[in-house]
Amino acid sequence: MSGVADLANPACLPPAGNAGARGVRRGFGGKTMKRFVIIGGLIFIAAVIAMSMYHPPMRLMPAPEVFIDGQTSVFPSYPTAVTDPEIKLFYATNRLPVGPRSNRLYAVVPGRDLQAGVATVRIGEEGTTWDKIYAWSTGAGDDRRPFLNLTNLNEQATIPSGEPLSPEATAWFAEINKALANSRDKDIIIYVHGANTTVERAAGQAAQLHHFTGRNSVVILFAWPTAESFLRYSRDMVTAFGASPHLAEFIKLLDANTNAEKIDVFTYSAGGTVGSDALAIVGRDAAAPGASAPKLGEIYHAAPDADFRAFVDDMALYAPKAERVTVAVNLGDTALRLSQLINRASRAGRPDMRELNQEQTDWLLNASRDYGVDVLRVRPENIPGLSSRSHTFWYDDPWVSSDVLITLLYDLPAAERGLDEGKTDAGARYWTFPTDYPERLATVLDRLRKDDALLEPKQ
Repeated sequence: MSGVADLANPACLPPAGNAGARGVRRGFGGKTMKRFVIIGGLIFIAAVIAMSMYHPPMRLMPAPEVFIDGQTSVFPSYPTAVTDPEIKLFYATNRLPVGPRSNRLYAVVPGRDLQAGVATVRIGEEGTTWDKIYAWSTGAGDDRRPFLNLTNLNEQATIPSGEPLSPEATAWFAEINKALANSRDKDIIIYVHGANTTVERAAGQAAQLHHFTGRNSVVILFAWPTAESFLRYSRDMVTAFGASPHLAEFIKLLDANTNAEKIDVFTYSAGGTVGSDALAIVGRDAAAPGASAPKLGEIYHAAPDADFRAFVDDMALYAPKAERVTVAVNLGDTALRLSQLINRASRAGRPDMRELNQEQTDWLLNASRDYGVDVLRVRPENIPGLSSRSHTFWYDDPWVSSDVLITLLYDLPAAERGLDEGKTDAGARYWTFPTDYPERLATVLDRLRKDDALLEPKQ
């Protein structure tokens, strides 16, 4: 204790001009600072590792604006309706399977074949009532939004590449046809998740996309291998390209073996790399002599984490075969800003037009007129409550999620969805949400109600 007391007593210190004193003070401060830096660095590394390993289930997204006006609901609310807190969801994956087929797990590494089955996702805890789910799903509930819990993965078929379908695979496609027959929407929507994503979170994202169509669409999760840690992000981008041939073949199989009117593809974040490359393969193969093109419908890329130049080249191959391509971007997206630094190239969800050559620029400028390519610029300054840095806007924001649903369900062009048109200095057309979007959306819904019972007024 005497040493501590001496340091606390100025009279015990050498004179200020003494070089030894300066050395003592400098040495003491330098060692302390170095210790703090080391401790701080270790804490930061531990926090990064903890964050990279923490993967809670998805929460049910806020009710889309399309339901908040109180006049519209695609959810049954009357006592005799068939209601269920569990969501059944088709899935296909090229992850390596582990464990019994009736309760599968899938590893973070790729497998050789495509596995297909049915996932079960429960909204909230066991015993959650439909009244509670209905309130959460229509904006009436004030409680914290529930988790979407993956309770089971029931693998039903293996689909080896290039081989005839097994009886089990044929039966799985027959189940999809049965679901289509019972669905008001006759398209299939393939959902492709992003990097650093567990199967549970990916299933939760796809399940709520299905849920908020009023469970009137057939949604299939394509679960590609991710390392489930952003520390392995670079590895995820490698497996993304490895998964794209599987997705391309899967699109063709759905086209050939189901009664779907069209195949829609919805990608999010690094799923944009998987989807863009897969669709380019589909487009390239369809251009071969004597080949037929799959019935591609709406292609929607939300915050795509894909190399911008390659993304434009891919679109040139598949956009002429699709009904419409929508690319939703937020120029302030911080996740894509980081991805750009890592990949040393701008991302399709945060594009830099200066990276394109003249041919790519000309194609993109003409694409909205020739091929139905729409760039949706999500401007947080126009949308109440949306973070300027948002990467998760497609499911976090009620305006954007409404536009997603209307696009996928009704195949409406941007001009008919209540959006505003704008142009860049170079003349490229884009679309934005106007500040009076809720009022414009009400007009869109009134028009839709006259033609389609899917959005009929509540009883």
